Amino acid sequence: MKNSLVRKVYLYFVIIIALTLVTVGVTGYWRSSNELENQYEGLLTQIVDNVLHETDLFLKSYERATVSILISPVVKEALDLPSNSTTGFYTSENAMKGVFQPVLINNPEISMTYIVGYNGFKATDFNIHIVPFNYKGFEEYIEQMKEDDDINGNLTIQESGFLDGHLTLIRKLADRTSSKSFKGIMGFELKIGELNTLWKGIKLGKSGYFFIVNDRGRILYHPDQSRIGKQLDGMHFNTVEANKDQIFELPGEPGRVFFSRKSDYSGWTLVASMSVAEQSKPISDLRQTTLLVGIFTLILALFLAYRFGQSIVRPVRLLENGMRQTAKGQWTRVPLTGSRDEMDQLITSYNTMVTRLEELVERVYETELRNQDNLMKRQLAEFQALQLQINPHFLYNTLEIIICYAVIQKSSEIKDIVRSLSYMLRYSIRTDLEEITVANELKHILYFMSIMKYRNQREFEIDVRISTDYLLDSMVRLTLQPLVENVFKHAFPYGIEDTHTIIIDAWKDEADFYVTVEDNGCGIETESLLQLNTRFQNSRVDRLLDTPPTSEGSIGLLNVHNRIQMVFGEQYGLSIQSDLGVGTKVTIRMPSSSAKKVMPV
Repeated sequence: MKNSLVRKVYLYFVIIIALTLVTVGVTGYWRSSNELENQYEGLLTQIVDNVLHETDLFLKSYERATVSILISPVVKEALDLPSNSTTGFYTSENAMKGVFQPVLINNPEISMTYIVGYNGFKATDFNIHIVPFNYKGFEEYIEQMKEDDDINGNLTIQESGFLDGHLTLIRKLADRTSSKSFKGIMGFELKIGELNTLWKGIKLGKSGYFFIVNDRGRILYHPDQSRIGKQLDGMHFNTVEANKDQIFELPGEPGRVFFSRKSDYSGWTLVASMSVAEQSKPISDLRQTTLLVGIFTLILALFLAYRFGQSIVRPVRLLENGMRQTAKGQWTRVPLTGSRDEMDQLITSYNTMVTRLEELVERVYETELRNQDNLMKRQLAEFQALQLQINPHFLYNTLEIIICYAVIQKSSEIKDIVRSLSYMLRYSIRTDLEEITVANELKHILYFMSIMKYRNQREFEIDVRISTDYLLDSMVRLTLQPLVENVFKHAFPYGIEDTHTIIIDAWKDEADFYVTVEDNGCGIETESLLQLNTRFQNSRVDRLLDTPPTSEGSIGLLNVHNRIQMVFGEQYGLSIQSDLGVGTKVTIRMPSSSAKKVMPV
């Protein structure tokens, strides 16, 4: 049995460890390799998008620079001149200086700006004066721009400019934006070096690179300077055009992957490339590391599994022998192994259990006798409680006799007082129910106020604002009258005045039913109010410990609070708000009829 248990434990551990390593290793490698591939694809996509975005922003900023020239009245006036009234060039000394100079100053990357009208008007300005300036070549360049049908009222980007190392940003000028009748051409010569600086800052790993071609396959940028300005190989260009926005391979470029995306603004296509070997190197390293770590972990786990199995089997065998002796009626303690681990704790618990079983067997008879004695005392207490109910009924019958004599003696005051007291006594000694209606509680207050009228020698009306919809809702018996009595006792300590009021109101929310008793008496001091609310929060603990109230005034409130909690639960009860010299508001919180769950008393 010993060897069988050891073999089973060891075999189970081997299976669990092997399955765990294989599952975790294969799953981890598969997910990690896929994640790395997705990250490289995402990296290519993100880099291409960022470069296109930055390039478009760079070019769009110069489109905004043309607005001040387009709306200039000087330009409009010059383009509207008759053909025979415009001669020669406007220089920086004439009226066009005020049009061109703000643009050139704010945009130092612009080397040259010019406007050429179809009426013969010409104007140019430079950030850096170009000497000698090829006027004939400039006119030929402008004539080519006039004949280019791709140039319209929108800003058009020419990949090569009139000046070496420049781009041309050009647009045709019309009277209105929607007009197809053009009166001239406006252009900028923009240094290509600014874009080259932007593009050179993009890194794609050790061997990665990207290049930019226009819609005709001309290379605008390439890390290899010798290829800039040349035409991309036709097969390569067709492959780039056919595989936009996805990963692909170029013919003659083994071991590399490419990703291309075209700009809707400039029409340029950016192609990014990365080495497959560089991309797969982290995956290969991950596979090798996973394999080595898995083999080493498996060997170590098998050794630890064997040791662990032995450490479990030996204490279990000791416990088995001890239990066999205990089953025969011999209370046997098992010696500790000395390892101070959970198995020693289990043996200690077993020894403790054996000791306590011995003690419990000896005490079982004492406990049974004690339970019988408690049962007899409980029955006696119930019998005495039934006897105590006789006295209130006797007092109630006596009060009825007094009413009869009051009627005979024609004393309406005594009759009203005794009748009210009789009703209140009958209401208070009822034991058939703990929940009554709001209407019954208000009727109980009515009889109480009838007695208070004679006691205070004056009429006092309570302002009841409870909606008739709530009169049949349930609440705990004898909760409102103690609150009203508390008002007369503490809120009006110097007697009742005409300005004094007591307001009883009620409302509901989704789950709870609230009844409030509010007065405009002297209020409660902050410290006393805090002590009273704290007393409400700790009322359950006080009941269990049988702790007496802290003051005489809180006895009735605590009694009401405790009875509400005993009926509905500890989340219900009383809460008090008070301002010294302003008044006090006591709120009774109970569950509404739809959500009410009565707790046992």
